[in-house]
Amino acid sequence: MNEITIKNSDWLFNCGILGLYNILRHNKIDDGDDISLSHDELTFPVSRLENFEEKYFSYLIDTYEKIFSIYRITSFEKKMQNYEESGFENFNNRSLDSLNLQIEQVKRYLKSNSYVSAYEMIESEFYPVAPVAKEKELEKVSLEENENAFDKKSEIKMQIEILKEIVEFFKRKEVRKYIGGKNAMYSIIKNAWTNISFMNSKNKNPDMYKEFKDYFIKPVKEYLDEKDSINLKSKYRCASCNAKIKNLDISLGFMRKIGFDVSRKLSNVWDFNNYVAICPVCRLVYACVPAGFTYLDKRGIFVNYSMDLQESMRINQIIKNEVLSNSEGGTVIYRALQKQMNKKINETPSYELSDVQVVRFYRFYNDQDKESIIYKFNIITKPILKTIENCEKCFEVIGNGSFSDGNVTRYLYNEVMNRLMNNENQFLLIQKLMHYKLSMPDKVKYNMNMIANILEINAEYLKEVGIMEKEAKDMIKTAKSHGFYLQKAYNDYAKKDDSNSISGAGSNGDKYNKKLGSIAYRMLNTLKTNNKHAFMDIMVNAHMYVQKPIPAIFAENLENDLNFKNLGYAFVTGMIGYTGEKKVDEKGNRED
Repeated sequence: MNEITIKNSDWLFNCGILGLYNILRHNKIDDGDDISLSHDELTFPVSRLENFEEKYFSYLIDTYEKIFSIYRITSFEKKMQNYEESGFENFNNRSLDSLNLQIEQVKRYLKSNSYVSAYEMIESEFYPVAPVAKEKELEKVSLEENENAFDKKSEIKMQIEILKEIVEFFKRKEVRKYIGGKNAMYSIIKNAWTNISFMNSKNKNPDMYKEFKDYFIKPVKEYLDEKDSINLKSKYRCASCNAKIKNLDISLGFMRKIGFDVSRKLSNVWDFNNYVAICPVCRLVYACVPAGFTYLDKRGIFVNYSMDLQESMRINQIIKNEVLSNSEGGTVIYRALQKQMNKKINETPSYELSDVQVVRFYRFYNDQDKESIIYKFNIITKPILKTIENCEKCFEVIGNGSFSDGNVTRYLYNEVMNRLMNNENQFLLIQKLMHYKLSMPDKVKYNMNMIANILEINAEYLKEVGIMEKEAKDMIKTAKSHGFYLQKAYNDYAKKDDSNSISGAGSNGDKYNKKLGSIAYRMLNTLKTNNKHAFMDIMVNAHMYVQKPIPAIFAENLENDLNFKNLGYAFVTGMIGYTGEKKVDEKGNRED
């Protein structure tokens, strides 16, 4: 057989096909016209498997190098050059802190198990002194009392010289090949598969390139040769491509959270007899899943577009480029997805994504030692797409908002998008954000304007899924304005009565009466429990206190639970700090 053709299948297999295509096309010497990706299959000559192990790691290293530890070592070179070119004139205590942090980081990398195992292939030939020995020479520069960085100039120069030697070592091609390969193994590859080949802890071969070739490439070539001959006669079939296989030795157990270990868990199959096995070609495809996903900071995303490989490739490549070019942002993965959706909508107005499957990947620790992963699956339906399209400006507003949840920083953008992807409304999030804003305003990094925009996104979503009328969305702005006018009335009332102290900031920098905080807490509790009558009691009392008329909009929507909840949260938003650009007067008439 001179050519290999791989047909599309489920999302995981399609991800592997695109990963295989990415690898085959990466660093190509010729134009690669013999590699063909159509809407339903990938075709390429068997000869393209020559040196495939080199291409496999080269793609992952080149794609993800800037998030690898080897880059954290070599990228410090520019800082050291700046120090030397300026004669250390601008080197201060902050610069010393940065240098010490780099020293601490490099020492940890140099003696880590993955680095030490890689030295066996490169150390004796390329470096006269073992990196581990250099690690012992590295020492942080500490300051005594009343000393500054200038006083330690000679020590600082000495440590920088050692760091420069280390950087030169890690810039070498062969070092990048093996250390970068180790980085790829433990930062990228292990997200998708483990327990076989070089990812098996019992593997004795330190050369991951040779191990990949022996484990994945050679069996493919042998299998194809057998397939061409009359020797391959078997009743077994590959569970992925339905091709003939001579035994059931190759399972999907190496794929994390997908397969199972057939040597230990036969209870997962019918009558305790395993029938789920794959051919060597499909195993190679699954091994390429890490090159199909886009990973960043223990998260990942893959978009499976309606079984169309060409469109899936286009979408995922744009997302990958966007994510990796803006890798420092905590919301970059969802931003890239939104940007791609909006771009496609603008290019093709009739574009609908009701058949696009979004697979999200998360890696986390469920205890101190054991790492786990989870996949989340979503279909982008037309209502979600329209919500994202119509609320583009709202997403821009909430983009930088965040809050701390224990030791975890959560971004408003991600929290809102998570709920949209899961087809959930935003009420619980809005409730939490308002409580946090009231109870610890100095510790959250968002304002009431951002919460108001989440309300608009929520209203748009509810409208698109058909459980809220278009007019109800417009009423939210009216309700926010009524909340603002109650705040204003309390402020005016407090100015007449010195016993009513004023605290906090209003929407225009004004102060608001501290009584409003208590009112807001009670209103939020009634909204959380869907107690409309209790909410109205609080509202009536609040307006009677300042002798103002009660907004009719709430009584008019008392029978509609969803509308009332939206209006209630909007009112509280306006009352404690925000109103829209266009206001209404106290009678509900829109002001220009």
